[in-house]
Amino acid sequence: MNKDFERDFNLGGTIERAISGKYELKAGAVFHEAWQQTMKHFLSFSPAIVALIVVQLGIFYIALKLQLGDPSVILQGFQDPSLLNEGIFQAIFVANFSYEVVSAPVYAGISLMAMSHAAGLTTKPRHIAKGLQYTVPVIIATLFSLMLQGIVSMIFPFLSMYLSLAFSQSILLICEKKVPPLQSLLLSLRAVNKKIFVLSGIYLLLVLMFIVGAMFYGIGLIFVLPFFFHVKGILYREMFGITLKIVATEDNGSSDQDGDDNDPTPPSNDDKPNKNPEVFDA
Repeated sequence: MNKDFERDFNLGGTIERAISGKYELKAGAVFHEAWQQTMKHFLSFSPAIVALIVVQLGIFYIALKLQLGDPSVILQGFQDPSLLNEGIFQAIFVANFSYEVVSAPVYAGISLMAMSHAAGLTTKPRHIAKGLQYTVPVIIATLFSLMLQGIVSMIFPFLSMYLSLAFSQSILLICEKKVPPLQSLLLSLRAVNKKIFVLSGIYLLLVLMFIVGAMFYGIGLIFVLPFFFHVKGILYREMFGITLKIVATEDNGSSDQDGDDNDPTPPSNDDKPNKNPEVFDA
């Protein structure tokens, strides 16, 4: 007789611990683990990073073309500053806003992949599409975050940087905890505020790494980008925790460990005969 056993467990923190500040973060430990994860999953994770960059550049270019007709006028403006005008700067702002919003679901998919690495699971490049099922709430959260940052930047620029850090975990809260968009922003802000100095130090080091990585024609970004996502995944695990599911089948003793699955029914052997028990399946 085939009997399936299913059990959920939480790895790391919880929402309650996060908003109360009862979680520990050590920058050295976070960076060390993130580097290990980056090296371990470099070959399988890098194609997803490249896909994100291609999508974002494509959206940015299309947005510029729709506004300026010929985006090359920007390059001409750098050669001859007299060609630069308010319209060009406005077009760049809109294009930047557009690529961040439109590519948000793809960004969410990569964040989920990095989070799964922090949970000890493996991923495949096609898992970048996992974020597409959260397209609407992710875009809503991104829109509100960017709008708030834009508004406060007109008053106090550094406050915009604070909001960027404060809302940094909202995307994973939507995808992993199924939290509504606006609530995810609030939860992320409350949790970040409890360890604002430690998190500020971590993200400041990440910014410096991006600056160094951008030198020498940006070759260093090959490692900095996946490292950045792994840092975010580890921080999320320590702050809010990751819900995992174990599915064991009695007839052959096999077990299946995944990220929080949307389908409550455990897969049968006929449905997924070659399923890797350590592969992420959100």
